[in-house]
Amino acid sequence: MGFPAFHLSVYTTYEKVSHIVSRLHENELNALEILFLGNVLYAPKGSSAPLYPTVEQAQMLSENLRGLLVSVHAPYVISLTTSSAKRVKNTKAHFSINLKLGDILGATHITFHCGSMKTRTSETRVKSLLTEIMKIREDRGHKVMLAPEVAGKVKSFADFDTLIRIAAETNCLICWDLAHDFARGGMVTNEAGLLRRLELIESSIDLKKYKVPIHISGIITTRRGEKAHTTLDNKSNQLPWRFILSFLKKQNFLQKTIMICESKSEKDSIDERINETLKIRSYLMSSQEPEYKISKSRLDTFLNYKT
Repeated sequence: MGFPAFHLSVYTTYEKVSHIVSRLHENELNALEILFLGNVLYAPKGSSAPLYPTVEQAQMLSENLRGLLVSVHAPYVISLTTSSAKRVKNTKAHFSINLKLGDILGATHITFHCGSMKTRTSETRVKSLLTEIMKIREDRGHKVMLAPEVAGKVKSFADFDTLIRIAAETNCLICWDLAHDFARGGMVTNEAGLLRRLELIESSIDLKKYKVPIHISGIITTRRGEKAHTTLDNKSNQLPWRFILSFLKKQNFLQKTIMICESKSEKDSIDERINETLKIRSYLMSSQEPEYKISKSRLDTFLNYKT
């Protein structure tokens, strides 16, 4: 269990990483997500745009990450739904770098967003490009696995059912973002819906070889899906996180996962990220039973969404 720890670019210092890793160890947390979110492939001379770290930097940092379950989050700029030849080329270039750096950093998986829902052929396009990237991964002998993330906005690709189907067909993982799944109307508010998801994961992913990446956070939603992430106990949070985690615990599923807590407020400090993650661990270690009743307004919202 851990949290998104830091953005990693050519400008990230060893001291910063060392400090955050020491905080993880102090709090007995064993996972972290490294963020490449805004990284670019190239930058004009004199630009301060965040280039990827060098191989040498990654190798040096990897020594500090031993004993942790590391994952990386690829840049938002990539798109597997695009029909633009230039953007496809750039997407492949980003994946090539993420695969290489992911291996050096000892990452288990690369989380990424597939892009916006362009047309009815988006799934075919994603599946085709993902198959190509998985072949590149195999041909080059990379160990880090790909894990497309369940998207939070209804017009983003894609929902849980679509991604788990693609995972089964391309032999990749998925990143099951619980808050995103909830935000776009996924049936995670009752035991039947959650059990169905666990059964699909069990039948689609080799859980003897891989752990399932899970993201969790507080979330504010609209009829269009995700509006904003927030803290778990914020009064605006709509995710019944205690109910969901209690069910996963009862199903003995948590040991099959790598859980990253993405809860954040406007302050979004390392201390706050740690406190939010510890809040989850404390709840899971308690015998507290969740109380959750779905509101009529939220039920009405679900009825307008595909599950």
